[in-house]
Amino acid sequence: MTDWVRRSMGSLASLAAMTAPAADLALRREADRLVITAGEDPVAEFVFADPAVGRPAIRELATPGGVIITRPCPPRKGIDADDHATMHPGVWLCFSDLAGADPWRHKAAVRFTGFDGVPTVVDGAARFTAKIEYLATAADTPAARVVCHERSSVTIRDREIDGLPVRILLWQAELSSDGDRPLVFGDVEEMGFGLRVATPLSPARGGRYLASHGGMNEKGVFGREAAWVDASGTIDGQRVGATVLDVTGNPREPFFHARDYGLVLANAFGRKAYGAIDSPPPVTLEPGESLRLTYALLLHGDVPDDRLAGLVARVHEEIAQASARMAPDRSTRGAVVRPVRGRASIASTAPRPRGVDPLAVTAPPR
Repeated sequence: MTDWVRRSMGSLASLAAMTAPAADLALRREADRLVITAGEDPVAEFVFADPAVGRPAIRELATPGGVIITRPCPPRKGIDADDHATMHPGVWLCFSDLAGADPWRHKAAVRFTGFDGVPTVVDGAARFTAKIEYLATAADTPAARVVCHERSSVTIRDREIDGLPVRILLWQAELSSDGDRPLVFGDVEEMGFGLRVATPLSPARGGRYLASHGGMNEKGVFGREAAWVDASGTIDGQRVGATVLDVTGNPREPFFHARDYGLVLANAFGRKAYGAIDSPPPVTLEPGESLRLTYALLLHGDVPDDRLAGLVARVHEEIAQASARMAPDRSTRGAVVRPVRGRASIASTAPRPRGVDPLAVTAPPR
């Protein structure tokens, strides 16, 4: 277990400043998945062995009130939109161009190699670290070449913030090249941290997307940079939502690949793919280098738009502070791709100004 992973597993104590709900989270290991519950209520399932999907993902993700906000995998016939049935398994990290390999479309295999340590509940949070390998070929054989190593730490915690019960999922990934070949992350659309929302949350079925810049639904969100995108709607009479947050420290601010049929994807790698002008070169890892990506999901109930931006900002601030404390000293860790945040459309490499909260926006009325 790396020092970074150890810190990731134990350094989110600052979130304890938010009031915790009474229900305790619990973990149960099954043959093909890790099941997380809160009392008798479902929280999430981390499925790591599904031949039809071929890559690990979080499914059956529920709000603190027990409403599942991810589309079932497989989709329910006649109830759910059935597009991309095996490509959008819930919540996942995946890529369609890793040095030419395409695991997104199942053209290259993804291998789950186990957990780093024992999945556990610490200080009220469910935590586990998954080890994953991306292969160069579609067949997972002993001779298959590994293109990329991934080590992802996931933390799920329930909180009450300003009287609002929320569930926070934090996904911290460390990616590294294998062998003596560079690892190039392609400038394409299907790359990054994805969420396939439950059908009623999709704009095509009455739901709504809202971005940090005020854009709404696919027309106002697709192919634009954003600090966060929220998907909300009504399920079984309850208004619920899920917000995908970009966490400070990622290599670039993401362009969001948002489709009205139910996909919300934070893509830090696509630039030309979205029509950006004077795009920077693709992110490349030389042998021995690693890249860290951190994203979060905020699951909430009926939150008025005039409170949503503030709620997201509060969560982002807590995560950013904790992430800053857990980040290793790069001078002792070897080469790491340096975070560059800016507007790719004007080829800017200027960092986001300190003290400017990118999440403090005024949302349009629902």
